[in-house]
Amino acid sequence: MNHFTVLLKREWLDARRSYKILWLPVVFMFLGVLQPLSSFYLPKILKMAGGLPEGMAISLPELTADEVLAGTLTDQFDQMGLIVIVIAAMGIIASDKNNGMLAFILTRNTTLVEYLLSKLLGHAVMILGSVFLGFLTAVFYTFHFYQTVSVARVVAGLGVYLIWSLFMLTFVIAMGTLLARSSVIVLLSIFVLILLKIVTLLGGGFQVLNPAHLTNQAVSIITSGNMLPYFFITVTVTLSLIVLCLLFATSYLSRKELPSM
Repeated sequence: MNHFTVLLKREWLDARRSYKILWLPVVFMFLGVLQPLSSFYLPKILKMAGGLPEGMAISLPELTADEVLAGTLTDQFDQMGLIVIVIAAMGIIASDKNNGMLAFILTRNTTLVEYLLSKLLGHAVMILGSVFLGFLTAVFYTFHFYQTVSVARVVAGLGVYLIWSLFMLTFVIAMGTLLARSSVIVLLSIFVLILLKIVTLLGGGFQVLNPAHLTNQAVSIITSGNMLPYFFITVTVTLSLIVLCLLFATSYLSRKELPSM
């Protein structure tokens, strides 16, 4: 495990050098504050702006506090936040492959499992921590402008959403082992993840096998305190896919990128 500790320290050093440990939380905190502020002030801004033709009016629904928090997940984190996660993770494997660092690390009696787990754990702390801080910011401003929501519901909903965030990170890592160019990794990862989000709009029982359905589960928990049907099946499927992504990455790197091992 000494090798694993050294690899984790390397991830921490790289995060500091690239300022990833700084800009990731800042971006998600910005996304977190954006939803409650826009929901609260937009009707007032439109009313003050005026300039509408006579007889024409814009009617915006009044949102509740739990709907604002749910919108933070669906309108901010699952759109711009998704792209940010992909960009943050796009080169963590590909860059090491391209510059020869991966081969160098593995000549120091370090296993692929230790290497991949250090990548996953190091970036999971940064990304999931950033999502947590961003949502905490949304909670603070929502409670300030609207009203409080059950803390238990907020914590449970966020916990479910973090599983979906972990899947996104692991999927990008798997794409990084398969592809060499960061631009291709970004485009393909965003396409697949957004496609999973679009599929959730179709409804149907097969959604329980879709990791993106965890956002719907999180929203349901926050707004009503209840889980949607087959909650534990969706969680189990998502966790299984996370493990499969890591197994695929390990297998592919050992067979294709490092055939001599």
